[in-house]
Amino acid sequence: MALISKRQALNSRGRDWSELPEDVIRLVLGRLRLSDFHRARAVCSAWYRVWGECVPKPNQVPWLILFPDPAQCRRSCMLYNPQEEENVYTIQDLGVDPCLASCGTWLLMSDPRLNLYLVNVLNLERINLVAIESQRDQLFSALVLDRKGHFASKAEMMGYPSTDKAVVWIDEKTKDYVVACSWGGDKHAAFCKKGDCEWRPIPPLLGCSDIALKDHKLYIYYEDGSIGISDLKFVTKTAHVQLYPFRFRLGSLSPYETIWADYLDWKTNIVITISGDFLMVGSVLKRRDLSWLFRVYKFNSANNEWEETVSLGDQAVILDLGITVQASSDIQGITRNSIYFSGLPSSQKDVFVFNLSSQKVQRLSSSSVSSRPFSNARWLFPTS
Repeated sequence: MALISKRQALNSRGRDWSELPEDVIRLVLGRLRLSDFHRARAVCSAWYRVWGECVPKPNQVPWLILFPDPAQCRRSCMLYNPQEEENVYTIQDLGVDPCLASCGTWLLMSDPRLNLYLVNVLNLERINLVAIESQRDQLFSALVLDRKGHFASKAEMMGYPSTDKAVVWIDEKTKDYVVACSWGGDKHAAFCKKGDCEWRPIPPLLGCSDIALKDHKLYIYYEDGSIGISDLKFVTKTAHVQLYPFRFRLGSLSPYETIWADYLDWKTNIVITISGDFLMVGSVLKRRDLSWLFRVYKFNSANNEWEETVSLGDQAVILDLGITVQASSDIQGITRNSIYFSGLPSSQKDVFVFNLSSQKVQRLSSSSVSSRPFSNARWLFPTS
């Protein structure tokens, strides 16, 4: 009885979290990093009301979402914040549709019929995009009928993902968005924006190898090595600028000439830096030890040449997102002068870090990630 009375006395002297003044709640919320800021809205209705009026501290570190392994009973996704080394948070089941790209807290997903949609990983809000199938004759040249009479690409009929590359930008507050994709063996490219009734083809139509999106500017790397920039703000005409071509080479040979002898796979990516410049990142999977090798190139406007660099300064490349992020010594969780990547061919179930200084690659060191089975991983960079 004495113990119960003591607890009751302590509780009577304490105050409930919901009774804190709103100014105090605002001060607390203003000091939280982004992951804690979003969790704080679940404290009580009073905190949720104040939370809706607050702006979180800018987030400086990308997160990693782990999609469940179909062979496992667990169907929920896991969210990993590198600043919280040993913590992985469970989020709701996002279904079995593949994730194509991400922006902020939004994922771009594709269902089996090539219909794309955006879903928010924090609240599961969904935005359906314009149906692609309605423009099959305009966007695709190699579609066939499946057994149910639906149109599908030949790649889809063989069981492979039909969307080769996709990028997305979305405003977290207004929900304005831009999505660009390339499809099929001929790699047609098109984009749509909020309010559009159809997908708009991006000229030239064929040969898109990689794309990156920043501030409504779509950077396109073509299979012939040429690079173009399309300004998607112009809805009546797609402004297109051609830049100096880039070819990824290893010494005197290109991966085209050595791929079967020394390498199992290779890839070239466009990466947009914090300042808005762009890099070309070439990567190969070595046959000998199944490790990845990366090379980074900057464009020198003085001599119109692409030059290899081994320094990103206080930045790191997040290859999934096609961007660099700040990685100075005062930012915990991201290593400077490194390339973070996942989901590349032959490595979809692993998350790696390549250090440009040491030229060595290793798996993400967090035991929180390595100890959990997952089918795929995708980086995302929440900002608010």
